[in-house]
Amino acid sequence: MKSKIIITVLFLISLTFSLVAQELSGIPAAFVDVGFGARPLGLGGAYVGYANDVNSVLWNPAGLARTEGKEATFTTQNHFKIIKYNFLGYSMPLNSGLDGLGFALIYTGDKALSELTVQAAYAREVLPGLAVGASLKYRRASFGNNSIDESEYILFEPDEIQLGMLNQVKGSGNGIGFDLGALYKLNEKITLGLMLKDIYSPVFWDSKVDNPDKKAKGSYSELVPFEAVIGSSFRVFDELLINADFHPAFQDDIDNKINGGFEIRLFKVLYTRIGIQNNINNVRDEKFMLGAGLNIGLFKGSRLIIDFSNVSEEISSTSRFSVGFEF
Repeated sequence: MKSKIIITVLFLISLTFSLVAQELSGIPAAFVDVGFGARPLGLGGAYVGYANDVNSVLWNPAGLARTEGKEATFTTQNHFKIIKYNFLGYSMPLNSGLDGLGFALIYTGDKALSELTVQAAYAREVLPGLAVGASLKYRRASFGNNSIDESEYILFEPDEIQLGMLNQVKGSGNGIGFDLGALYKLNEKITLGLMLKDIYSPVFWDSKVDNPDKKAKGSYSELVPFEAVIGSSFRVFDELLINADFHPAFQDDIDNKINGGFEIRLFKVLYTRIGIQNNINNVRDEKFMLGAGLNIGLFKGSRLIIDFSNVSEEISSTSRFSVGFEF
């Protein structure tokens, strides 16, 4: 049963990408945001109203103005146990905490399809309690460079396999993206957030085939869909945090979505997290998240941060592991 699910998912992924390559879809199959950082996902992906660490580079750049020290993190995940993603991030405060700067790198894929995103973000506290931030990203993709082992396709003749390789679409894509974020500290317990993601994010594709009798789409472009998120965070007391995000839909085939989660701190170093993502529809497609973390003091004010989360949904589950240092 599990192998059938994996085969089905692979087929849908390849079909979606084929549709995009033929310009039959308005939504790119590449550069999908699967959620990065074990701590944000442990909180149900509700992080826009709370972002205050290196994960802010991706979740809400305004949070970089709230970071207290330099921080580096690395996250790895095997999405649906099929596609591996790696995220590397770095952040640092500037001007005695009034400004913040952050960088991120995301890599996934293989010769069939690889994707790289490089992102830089800056934030500043413009008014008491109000921070704003922006991020700029560069995207690069390469596809169709894989080969086929004939021994794995015994139902096909060698000439059929060779013809399939000649007709394989290959090429690359380059793009940019622009995000804006804001955080407002209403009081000592409540913070509100806004994230405008991919306000303008074109990707320019170029494709070709080796078969002289066939023609690929060639050069074309499309936009990564715009997203907006409204977030809130409630620090009930020092040991309990509750977050919630709302994602309004801007495309006809996407539902409004609510994310929520809470975090409990134990013994000042251990964290447990529970979260949920719910699309507002009549389909049972909820995602449930569990997470845990350690935040341990080391030497000269530095800290070791280890986080783990697991996202459970109908197709499969995905675990994320993060390790970071604050100094």
